[in-house]
Amino acid sequence: MADSPTTPSTPAYGAGLLDHHLPLEARRLRALEAFADPGSRAALDACGLQAGWRCLEVGGGAGSVARWLAGRCAPGEVVATDLDISLLPRGVPNLTVLRHDVVGEDFPEASFDLVHARALLEHLPEREDVLAKMVRWAAPGGWVCVDGVIVVTSADGPRNACHRCLEALVALAGSMRADARWATALPRLLAQTGLEDVDVRCTPGRVGPGGNADLLLRLALAQTGPAMVAQGFIQPQDLTECARLLDNARYTDLAFLSLSAWGRRPPP
Repeated sequence: MADSPTTPSTPAYGAGLLDHHLPLEARRLRALEAFADPGSRAALDACGLQAGWRCLEVGGGAGSVARWLAGRCAPGEVVATDLDISLLPRGVPNLTVLRHDVVGEDFPEASFDLVHARALLEHLPEREDVLAKMVRWAAPGGWVCVDGVIVVTSADGPRNACHRCLEALVALAGSMRADARWATALPRLLAQTGLEDVDVRCTPGRVGPGGNADLLLRLALAQTGPAMVAQGFIQPQDLTECARLLDNARYTDLAFLSLSAWGRRPPP
C-alpha cells in the first residue's frame, strides 16, 4: 500500500508532542510497553489467540505487541501499522510493517482474525469511527481488542503536585482533541458495534519508587511539561515538586489505568 496522504486528522495526533523523532519519545514508548504489555498480552490471550491467525496491530508504536503477536500466531501473519514506522521491528518473517493512516485509509472487510490497538484511539478525534472500521476489518468469528490508557485524577481534587500534573495531562489531552478518560466507554462501545462476548481487564499504574508506571509518568511529564506550562495548566514549580514526590521512598499513588476491552464479531 502506498504512503497515506495527509489528512486533517494526521497532524492532530499528539499535536507534535508524540512524534517519534523527539528525544524522549522512544523511551516513553518503551516505558508504556513495560507498563501495559502484561495486560495487553492477557487480553489478547483471552481472545483465544491461535497459531495460524492473521492479525492486525493498529498504531504499533515501538512494536512490542506486534513482535509478540508474530511469535504467538506463527505461521500466521501479523500486519503492524503506524503513521511513523521507524520504531517498528524489522526482520520478523511473519510480520509486515505498513505505513497506514487509520483515519484516512481502509482494509478490506473481514481481513483479519484479530484486530488490536493500544493507546491510540483516545488520541484521535475520529475515535468511534475508527473503532467501527476495526470491527469491519475483523472476520466473522474474529476478535477486536482495544487497550486504552486512562489518566487517573483525584476524586476530591488535587492534593499535591503529582495530582496537579495529572490533571494538567488531562487538560493538555483535551486541548489536542484527545480524551484521557475515553477508554472507560470501551466495553459499552464494543457492545454497541454488535460484538459478542465483550469482556474487560484493568491494570493499575502505580507511581512512586518501584511503581510499574513511575517511569512512564516521569517521561510523559518531561516530554509534555513545557507545553502544559506554556498553556497555563500548571506552573514550573509543579513539575519540580512532582519529581521530588516521585523520588520520595514513602510516596505511592495511582496515576494510570490501562483498560483492555475485547469482543467477538458474530459468526455467520
